[in-house]
Amino acid sequence: MTLTFFGDTVLDKPYKLDFDFEEFIFNLETPLSCDGIPARNKVNVCQKESHIQSTFNSIPLAVSMANNHVMDFGEEAFAKTKLSLESQNIPYFGAGLKNENFNNPQIVIFEGKKIGICGYCCPSAHPVFGDKKNSGSAYLDPKEVLKDIKTLQDSNVDFIIIQPHWGIQEIPFPTFTDREMAHLFIESGADMVIGHHAHVMQSHEVYQGKHIFYGLGNFIFPDLNMPSYHDGEKFTGTRYKIQRIQHRRSIVVTLDKNFNVDFYGVVLNGNIIKKANFKFPTWIPNSEKEFQKKLSMQYKINMFKKFLAEPKIPTLTHFKRFVKLFKK
Repeated sequence: MTLTFFGDTVLDKPYKLDFDFEEFIFNLETPLSCDGIPARNKVNVCQKESHIQSTFNSIPLAVSMANNHVMDFGEEAFAKTKLSLESQNIPYFGAGLKNENFNNPQIVIFEGKKIGICGYCCPSAHPVFGDKKNSGSAYLDPKEVLKDIKTLQDSNVDFIIIQPHWGIQEIPFPTFTDREMAHLFIESGADMVIGHHAHVMQSHEVYQGKHIFYGLGNFIFPDLNMPSYHDGEKFTGTRYKIQRIQHRRSIVVTLDKNFNVDFYGVVLNGNIIKKANFKFPTWIPNSEKEFQKKLSMQYKINMFKKFLAEPKIPTLTHFKRFVKLFKK
């Protein structure tokens, strides 16, 4: 028996998983309702109903809701999302109210052992954060993470997992700050760190014998063509995006009953997800200076790749961005 971890997941319809797995946990990157007041000035993602059962043919041990899209349609959609999950007997973590500690930690039973898991969202992802009165994601504050780790240690769980929603979108390696935080979490008692948010896979490392996956990538994230950027009265634009191959590849992490960790790659083609062989990102920064230098180069690479994939006559704005990149 294995426990499997999937990355960012948006199920706009049922999908087919053409590989074997058993128990599982994933990041629910959307509310399970489109009712409510849209969050302002952002891409608003939602699904009108749950397709969890029809996609996985079972229900997860839990889902993370610590991300920047779960509050895209406000309190009404979030409340309906919780009701939907509860009606399916699916526990959740990483979002809610402060007096609930944002439903952190969640303890699940796997092969007779207790696994404690917590989710948090980094402010760089621009989420809606929760407080005493308003629902939202848990803030990625290292002090709060360490408190939750201590709570789990006091509860005598067998394994502790931290799931941060962090990183820079489209960048296949972690920030230096994220690496420092991940190391702190391991040093403080976490047994594994599993990140997501960047919409591409990020690097993996083993630190003090513990696995850190900085970003699993998109597990299932459909092409985007949706009204967005609400101004409080109406949507002011449409977000259109074709998910390229790098957005359809992801890392799948497995944990067995003895807490041995393994991982492999999958790719989404059409409505089917299959195992696939490809290289995983490996580069990890050793300093902030090193990170900034690599980031500047990666922005240039991404710009060229985007132009080759979607060639068009450059505008003045494009030229300004191009010049700005090469001034760095």
